[in-house]
Amino acid sequence: MKNRIKLVLVIVLAVSAACSDNDDSTCTELTWYQDFDEDNLGNPDVSIEACEQPTGYVANNSDTDDSGCLSDQILDGSRGDCNQTLAFTASYNQTITGATRVITSNSIPDHLVGTFGMGPGSLNPNAISEQNESYTLTMNPTEVNVLTPLLSTTGVGANAGPQYSFGILLNGVELDPVAAEPFPHEGVMSPNVNWEWNLEALNVNLGLDCNSAHVQPTGKYHYHGSPVLFLESLSVPTDAMTLIGYAADGFPIYYKYAYSEGLNTNSSVVAMTSSYQLKSGNRGGDGVTDPCGDYDGVYSNDYEYVSGLGTLDEANGRTGVTPEYPSGTYYYVITDDYPSIPRFFKGTPSNDFKIGNN
Repeated sequence: MKNRIKLVLVIVLAVSAACSDNDDSTCTELTWYQDFDEDNLGNPDVSIEACEQPTGYVANNSDTDDSGCLSDQILDGSRGDCNQTLAFTASYNQTITGATRVITSNSIPDHLVGTFGMGPGSLNPNAISEQNESYTLTMNPTEVNVLTPLLSTTGVGANAGPQYSFGILLNGVELDPVAAEPFPHEGVMSPNVNWEWNLEALNVNLGLDCNSAHVQPTGKYHYHGSPVLFLESLSVPTDAMTLIGYAADGFPIYYKYAYSEGLNTNSSVVAMTSSYQLKSGNRGGDGVTDPCGDYDGVYSNDYEYVSGLGTLDEANGRTGVTPEYPSGTYYYVITDDYPSIPRFFKGTPSNDFKIGNN
């Protein structure tokens, strides 16, 4: 089962166990009020009962504008260094039989990575290990009328949260852009979980290395954004289209550059642009059931799709001819700006990319 990296935010309610059944002393529980903006004045509308003062809470409830917002504290797009050479040998194989493409991989990249596993300087405690992955894709993908999102924001239980990884690169490493980090950051099983507001992995500190990648508890290395060193190894030209992988629905994935006129191979090759932008204004949440603060990119929902804003559609793709598909196809593009890796499928995704199936 595919597990997810969990971002540990300092919102821990460290309530003392002073009321133990083995303690004969009398404990008087007091009311403590959340002090989000750390001014020693608490929010009268957010409180808990505890014997001793929990972290982040105070006794004074006179703050009528406890406006400190989580997003103000965690906007962080930094990356760790890639200075580690793996002891494993990358394994990638692709076979085509009839209308089926089968890719097998051990999920080991053939480039430098960050420091992962237990030890000094680790970006997260999960060490990279070899996997045994097999992906079956259709050679004849078709577009469907309704986009399939990688993240389900309205489902219940297993039908909520990340549903799919996006695709597989030609080096055998998955593109898996969606983190499992819903508001209010109490864990995915929280009764207050709000998947509408999921942290954007590229804009918060989730322990990503220079490749915008990190490691799941299973040991699987995977990309949340542009795979920098893999792209460098391809020496991607700026005047030609470069196939870099396949999405779960079978459509091809290209990096950044494509014909300015989708169906004209004689047109110039230019950098494709996303049609997403940051929303303007304030989220309007109360910081309890929904996040507050300005739209700044901490959450994926801080962005909105504007048709025609860029050269790509809502799924960060377009229809056109490519060197590999001279008769034309729908294809996805990895961009520098949000969403970088697409968040929707134009076709029907293979269940081999379903979260929990691999």
